[in-house]
Amino acid sequence: MNDEQKVLYKQLQFAGLGIVLMIAGIFLEEKAMIYVGLGVLIFGVLRFYLLHRFINKIQEDE
Repeated sequence: MNDEQKVLYKQLQFAGLGIVLMIAGIFLEEKAMIYVGLGVLIFGVLRFYLLHRFINKIQEDE
């Protein structure tokens, strides 16, 4: 696995943590935990998308 793949994989793990928090919030019936999980999920996916675009742009410039 090269460095770019490692960076993107870590962002997907971060988004996965958001999913886990949301599911735990649903089972525990904690609305705050659901919203925090949703926020973490959105933040992780957004970071993945932005880093993916950034890495592709750098590779195209080389």
